[in-house]
Formats: sequence, structure tokens, C-alpha cells
Amino acid sequence: MDKNEYRDWLKLNSIKNLGSKTIQRLLSDLGKPNNFLGNDSVKLRSINYISQNIKEEIVANKDNDFIEQQLQYLEEYDVRLISILDDEYPKLLKYIHQAPILLYIKGEILPEDENCFAIVGTRNPTNYGKLVAKEISCGLADAGFTIVSGLAFGIDKIAHLGALERGGRTIAVFGTGLDTVYPTSHRKIAEKIVNSGAIISEYGLKEKIEKWNFATRNRIISGMSKGTLVVEGAKTSGALITAKLALDQNRDVFAIPGNINNPKSEGPNFLIKIGAKIVTNINDILEEYQTIIKYKKEEVPELDSDELIIFDMLRENERELYFNQMIEMTQLSVPKLSVILTNLELKGVVKRESANKFLLI
Repeated sequence: MDKNEYRDWLKLNSIKNLGSKTIQRLLSDLGKPNNFLGNDSVKLRSINYISQNIKEEIVANKDNDFIEQQLQYLEEYDVRLISILDDEYPKLLKYIHQAPILLYIKGEILPEDENCFAIVGTRNPTNYGKLVAKEISCGLADAGFTIVSGLAFGIDKIAHLGALERGGRTIAVFGTGLDTVYPTSHRKIAEKIVNSGAIISEYGLKEKIEKWNFATRNRIISGMSKGTLVVEGAKTSGALITAKLALDQNRDVFAIPGNINNPKSEGPNFLIKIGAKIVTNINDILEEYQTIIKYKKEEVPELDSDELIIFDMLRENERELYFNQMIEMTQLSVPKLSVILTNLELKGVVKRESANKFLLI
């Protein structure tokens, strides 16, 4: 987006009493903001789900100090805006209740970030919590997931660092404007995240920091993620708010079981009691996402050219195919394909799930 587009989106997003769902309806009916801001069109007048006052604001199309300041700050802090219509906007996030219309961003959200996974927990973890959070974060990063968290002390920090350590991608969702790294001691981590993912926020630059912003932003952490893992946290913690939001958003929720006498285990143990999946090792998560996880190159044994063709074909087709499908796609003879698949089974790359169905391990 250029500066004029930024201005239009900021104006639309700043109109009072115009919520996310209503803005999305307007965008669906009228297109991008520059199609209708400042335009008293027949189509705008015919819309019956916004008030006359809001229509007048749309037609007036006035700048205000907040918008001009934001445009200045975007340049000053090297921050971009992405709108809910942009390809870069996280796909899953579009469908949550009160999806943010605009996100402030430093870094990039790439197509592979479609497979996000959130790891959250207490700011004061036990040694057990630290160990588990690191292990799970590293394992998920190895499997190709982008780790999402809130850059707080404790579990959030460990989750981000685990992904970075493995050369993976990670996204931090701020409860402040991106001009303010909170806590301030995490500035260097934030810089590393920008180079291996993104830091994002729905809050304007230099906006007043409110304590409830951090709870509100949790819907973004869970909303852009396929699943959320709670490592440790009290029953009333922010991590539990994130997990409950994930449940409301119809996302997967996982929890690390803990000592029943430890208050930090109250939250995860409660989630398990109400149906969250118990996690005792990384495979408890990975088995839920077999069709999307990345096959780690370092674990692939040496394959000949024919074996590599079948391996790549399985990887590109959600990791499983029937024998007849592979015959049609490769035009190989039945005996030759049978030999290739047998060799792949012996090398531990493929398993036969039924008489005719083959699956990448």
C-alpha cells in the first residue's frame, strides 16, 4: 500500500461505532475504501446496516490529527500496514470474531506462515515448564510451523527463541504499538524476530498503553494459529484467556500436564479436564497435523531418481496417495512402481496404510 491507501484505511478504521464485521460487509459490498470514502453514491445510501451519521462521516472523508500522526510515525519507525484484504494478512485470522481490519507490521508474513502454532504460558515458569516449552517450540519449528506468541517474559520468550534457534519462523503479537517493545529487555529478540518472521500489532504507534490491550490481543495469537499450546499458567492467567479464545474460534487446544499441587499447573490441568489434548511429547501435536508438517530434509535417506519422484509426489499431495493415482500420475508400470514403493518402505520413508494407500512417514 502507498501513503494514500494507508490514509484511507486509517480513516475507515477510525470511524466510531463501526465494528469489524460491519466494515467487512462494507468492503464486500463496496470494495476498497477509496471506492466509497468521500463518495455519496447511490449504493452507499442504499445500505441499511449503517446509520446516517456513519454514512455522513464516510462521505465527509475528513483527516484528523491521529491519522496524520500515524502516517508520520509509520515512516519514522519503518512500519507498514496490512489490511484484511491484503494477501499478506493471516488467512485464519480473517474469520475470527472482531478480526482486526488493520495490522501494523515489521518484517514479513510469508505463505508458509499459514501454518502457525501458538505457544503461551506463565511469565514465571518452573524449570520443567522452560524445558518443555523449548523442546516443543524447537520440534514444531523443525516440522515447519511458524511459532506465534506474545513476546512476554517466561514461556512466550522461550517459544520465540526456540524457533529462532532452529532457524524457523516466528511471529510476536504486541499489546502495544510497535514503537514500544514490552518488556524493553526483549528489544534484541524483537529485532531477530523481524528478520525471521514479523512483529505485529493492531494498536497505533505511540498509542496510550492500556493493561487490557494484552488480553485483547490474545485473540490474534490464537486466531492466526491452527492450534494453541498452554505450557504453564494459573487458571486466571492470560494464557488461559488465549486458550479459551482458541476454543471459541474452533481452533485446536493442547496442554502440558503438571503437578496438581503447583498453582502454575492449574490452567493446563483444567484445560485437559474440559477436553484439551494432553501433550507428553512433540508427537502428540504433530500427529494432528500429518498432512501439513514439513518432512525434514536431514532425515531423508539417500534416494535414487525414481524414488525421489515418488517422494516429492507424496509430499506435494498431502503426504498420501493411492497406488492407482501414482500409476496415472507417473505412467510407470505396475511392477516398477511396486519395486520403488517397497524400497521406500525399507528405507523408512513410506508406509503402506492399506492394500493400495501409501503415506509419507
